[in-house]
Amino acid sequence: MQQRQGFCISRPSNSESMREIQDSVAQLLGELEYPKRDCFAVRLALEEALANAVKHGNGRDESKTFEVRCQANSEVVEIEVCDQGAGFALERVPSPTEGECLFNANGRGLALMERFMDRIEFRSNGSSVLMQKRRSSVEA
Repeated sequence: MQQRQGFCISRPSNSESMREIQDSVAQLLGELEYPKRDCFAVRLALEEALANAVKHGNGRDESKTFEVRCQANSEVVEIEVCDQGAGFALERVPSPTEGECLFNANGRGLALMERFMDRIEFRSNGSSVLMQKRRSSVEA
């Protein structure tokens, strides 16, 4: 069985904290020698999840925090981002590829997360998202 590495950390809802978390995950994946395309995919999905936690979940309130749990081994990385918000109804989020949403500058974060990760699961009424990415077999 592969030994897992990782961390669980809580930070204030701000962009500095978001960058710190992204850098920590990137460092962990680098230590595990993940392919560059996997590192890119995870970093992008994580950036979107953190932005959603800060902006939508915590309402940009820096007195609120988000928590990130990251576990990885040489085969898979799993990241959970939790905020202090009330959550959301996934079925009420409009598709960014239909109608007027095609021209909106925002609203593509969830679609990007789903595209770049292998598994996405929303928990606690949407105030928590669990993302999983399996290591690619070929370097690109």
